[in-house]
Amino acid sequence: MTHVVTEACIRCKYTDCVTVCPVDCFHEGPNFLAIDPDECIDCTLCVPECPVDAIFRDVDLPDGMEKYPELNARLARRWPVIIQKKPALPDAEQWRHMRDKRQYLDTGEDGAELPLPEPPVPLMEYQRTPEFTDDDAPAGLLHDHRTKAGVWGRIVLLEGNLRYCLEDGSARAWILSPARPAWIPPDLPHRVEFLGPARFYVSFWR
Repeated sequence: MTHVVTEACIRCKYTDCVTVCPVDCFHEGPNFLAIDPDECIDCTLCVPECPVDAIFRDVDLPDGMEKYPELNARLARRWPVIIQKKPALPDAEQWRHMRDKRQYLDTGEDGAELPLPEPPVPLMEYQRTPEFTDDDAPAGLLHDHRTKAGVWGRIVLLEGNLRYCLEDGSARAWILSPARPAWIPPDLPHRVEFLGPARFYVSFWR
């Protein structure tokens, strides 16, 4: 069995459930959360935490929610893991009692091919970190963080791959490689995820 996020979450995206989950089974999209059925351990801890009662066991789904197990599994494969609570969507209270919200689900598919951010003007590098690997990378890089105003970061892969995730509510994410570095705009919350062994550094520009 697995637990399933259902329609009530759409356009609310409360994340109280994430704080009590003992495994990394929640994944975040633009206006919905999904549970990875392969990671969920059916502990039930998330169920009472949801302010809109959106989470059910797959064997106890309300009528009309039969397609949500497959939807959760499919979206969880595409969306980044969410491991920290963050504010609900700005108009969550207006949508929490709405019904028939499936039409408003944003899967992010329309923006899946959006290009990586780029500086609007030429910059000069002024500093860079040591090289890091999946064994010794600072824990702060794996959690929501940002560069200060006026400073652009650049993630440069030397070996392997990383997932670069924006934490601005857009759920945008890209897979980085040695041939595909990434710019980090100033004051933009973001994090990285390891997809296996990797070696990289971060440089800073202004």
